[in-house]
Amino acid sequence: MMNSELSKFKFYISDKVKFAEVDSFGVVHNVQYLYWIEWSRTEYFRNLFSEMNPKEFISEYPVMVVHAEIDYFGSALFGDSYKVFSRISLVKNSSLKFENLVISDTGVLLVKASSILVHLNNKTYQPERISDELRAKLKKFEGEDVEFINE
Repeated sequence: MMNSELSKFKFYISDKVKFAEVDSFGVVHNVQYLYWIEWSRTEYFRNLFSEMNPKEFISEYPVMVVHAEIDYFGSALFGDSYKVFSRISLVKNSSLKFENLVISDTGVLLVKASSILVHLNNKTYQPERISDELRAKLKKFEGEDVEFINE
């Protein structure tokens, strides 16, 4: 199941566990995984919109996390290498569903997470329909592995 699930992920970042991310036993703090996932989402968008500078992207496509779920399956230790896989699996009217897997370089699933992000109007900060441009980029990048539901 893991390999078939992992095959849907077309984007990942990798890093090593830093000293500031662990407790006195050398184990990664639970909250750190959320920071890694946030970094991966940011890099996912940077990759998707590589032609835009970050300020331009933020002003054109402001998004806010409105829901997050995370399940922990293992622990990473100081100095361990890991990858954070990210994908958008669902696009609705104004929301996106991200899915993430954090996997150690030894192949151990550490975390499985999902989050819902809402696209906001850049003046009113109210939910706004995701643009056709963003939808097209997501379809091109994710292919058949993204579901579109227009509400």
